[in-house]
Amino acid sequence: MMNGFLIRLRLFLKLWFTSIYSFMSILLIPIIGIVIYNSGTYEIRELSSLIYEKTATIWFMLIIQWCFSIDLDSKFYHQLITYPVAKWRFLLERALISIIIFGGLMVIVTIPLGCIYGKFLWQGFVFSIPVYMAFGGLVLLGTMIGTHSLGGLIVGILFWMWLFFGQVILRDLNAILLVYGSVERVVNGESGFWLAENRWLLLNRLFYMGLGVLCMIGAILTINRRDGNAR
Repeated sequence: MMNGFLIRLRLFLKLWFTSIYSFMSILLIPIIGIVIYNSGTYEIRELSSLIYEKTATIWFMLIIQWCFSIDLDSKFYHQLITYPVAKWRFLLERALISIIIFGGLMVIVTIPLGCIYGKFLWQGFVFSIPVYMAFGGLVLLGTMIGTHSLGGLIVGILFWMWLFFGQVILRDLNAILLVYGSVERVVNGESGFWLAENRWLLLNRLFYMGLGVLCMIGAILTINRRDGNAR
């Protein structure tokens, strides 16, 4: 079983590095570099928010969409649900491949930034992981409901727009937080998560983690239901 996964992983990585998505994603790295080079007016927390909360979410969404488009967009969905592998394992495999690609690209961006600007860049990335979980879960759910990666892409874009433009409405559930000095102090470890005035931050991160898990469960239930109907 592990050998089969490794073969599929090598295939996906080979396809990734020969696809337009790979070119576009790698092209984003020098674009981010240009932004950083001209970031004299940015404070460190604003730069961290720009990269990890506003740009990386779109990056992650496009990577997930590509990983699922190989099977779903090529009209193989009805064949897909007959794969001799548990459907939850299929979803987790594709999600894992997405995470490997995304994590590798983020490491390429974060290591030099961490060397230049200090550990807050790494901390900002880790702090944003629950939001990536929510994005990933929603894109997977949208993909499974729509039986096409375009469904996941639309859901992801709508969710991104809601987070980006609905910050006032979201209040304590706001996902774009690194720009605030009080959050910077918590992320830096200068102020603890467990202090009464910071507990809302802990609940905020738990909310996005929970949303991601619930959407993943919903995606698994959706594909299992269709698998049962196809038999």
